Amino acid sequence: MYLQRSPSGAAVVPNVIGGKVVSLPETQNFPVIQGSTGDTIHYAQSATVDVGVHAVETAAEVFKTWRKTPLSQRRAVLNKAADILETKVEELAKREIPETSCDAHWPGFEVIFASKFVRETSANVSTVCGSIPDSEVPGTTSLVFREPVGVVLTIIPWNAPTILAFRGIAAALAAGCTVVFKASELCPWTHQLVLEVFAEAGLPAGALNKIQCSRSEGPAVTEAIISHPALRKVEFIGSAAVGRIIGTVAAKHLKPVLMELGDQSPVIVLEDADLQTAAENCVRATFAHHGQICFGTERIIVHEKVAQDFSRLLVEATKALPSAGHAITVEGAERSQDIIEEAPSILMDVNPKSRLSREESFAPSASLYVVKSDEEALALANDTPYGLSASVFTRNHAKGLALARDLEFGQVQINSHTMSVNVAAPQTGFKGSGWGSNGAAYGIGEFLFSKHVSLTA
Repeated sequence: MYLQRSPSGAAVVPNVIGGKVVSLPETQNFPVIQGSTGDTIHYAQSATVDVGVHAVETAAEVFKTWRKTPLSQRRAVLNKAADILETKVEELAKREIPETSCDAHWPGFEVIFASKFVRETSANVSTVCGSIPDSEVPGTTSLVFREPVGVVLTIIPWNAPTILAFRGIAAALAAGCTVVFKASELCPWTHQLVLEVFAEAGLPAGALNKIQCSRSEGPAVTEAIISHPALRKVEFIGSAAVGRIIGTVAAKHLKPVLMELGDQSPVIVLEDADLQTAAENCVRATFAHHGQICFGTERIIVHEKVAQDFSRLLVEATKALPSAGHAITVEGAERSQDIIEEAPSILMDVNPKSRLSREESFAPSASLYVVKSDEEALALANDTPYGLSASVFTRNHAKGLALARDLEFGQVQINSHTMSVNVAAPQTGFKGSGWGSNGAAYGIGEFLFSKHVSLTA
């Protein structure tokens, strides 16, 4: 659906606004490269500033009606989208594997969790409700309505393109907002499927509009969208470096943002932990998807009394892995290699001033630190600019809960890996890992504001 052919015969992924393909000259085409081979697999049309403005204005027009749709209708669209998505595993694999060089199992994993997020969001649509606070003024009734903020710009990355797109877009639509979806330039055909699924589910044309931009045109188009008076909120998922840029632009135009950025997710292994379970979970969360997951484990902190046994189990678990997968781009692989090589050792005695200690590597690597006490482990885990996810392994649940309360992270797992996800719970960025929460009612609430109406008889 929507895939075009250029005059020269090349396959081209277009921009789609209001349910219609936006025709641009062939000079706007840019190549989409398969990172594992270096081959051009197809092209995509880069949106211009005018196209970005058109997307916002289309979404703003449709917002006038979508915001007033009954909650039951929004729920029906979301449930239908989840049903349709679950039939698209093969189609997603056909798109995502070439574009992102992911493993063959990854598209199926994405469909499972993306549909779970959409269904959980649907189940929480009824949380969009107001309240009647007490009024001190005789004869006056106070009513608080929860209203949709309006048009939302959603910027989604390539590393979990289906899960993250459906999670964010479903929440905005559930709140009654309309969306301009800026797809990743690395996987525009994969992201096109999100639009197709919602369209098939009966979402009104223009409630979701998809564009993509080449890297050279992206900044100007993004600022044109954010600066538009009809654009009311920005959701960005990606690196902290780009997040700072988006945050700066949004601040200049006084637009609120929801951000989920990078992390250096730590794991604390206490002396009473089940070491085999801890080692297997650490390896799983370090090497999954070539380490290209913001919740991936990058720092493993182990008590000195069990460090030797744990290290042996960690090596055994690592050797049992069939593959760590592929990086999506050569540039990404080179950056990760630079960060790792700067540290004196990947696993032990990492210089605390090295980039590996302070930056998200986004690679299949983890640093192992040995500590003498729980207090030292806690201090080391918190010694990072990030705060997305952390884990603690211990048989003492009271101790684990106490550490969890003191860890400066949006989510903490006790006896599970840092990538653990509960679709009914919030995924919250803290410190340099972002602002706001995703998931269930928490995610819907990010796209609502409270309006107080007083009625005097």
